[in-house]
Amino acid sequence: MKCAKCGQEVPEGAIYCPFCVAGGSAGEKEIIRGGIKGGLIGLALGLIPAALLLYVYGPERGIKAIAFAVPVATFTTGLILGLVKAKRN
Repeated sequence: MKCAKCGQEVPEGAIYCPFCVAGGSAGEKEIIRGGIKGGLIGLALGLIPAALLLYVYGPERGIKAIAFAVPVATFTTGLILGLVKAKRN
């Protein structure tokens, strides 16, 4: 099988192209930086609906737990997406 990025022959069963990775495509620091960036974007996007929930309904009726869960979920999703995107580059 040939790598779509560099055109080199990739060994059977390989998860990624050893030539692209060995060529310095995405290092560990870039992947971590991508994860942090994605997590912060997800957190920022999650704080908006959380603040809106607390504003509209107030802190009663279990809304605090939901308002806390939304930014946590969006942070985690952003972190994972950031790591995957940085790994692909």
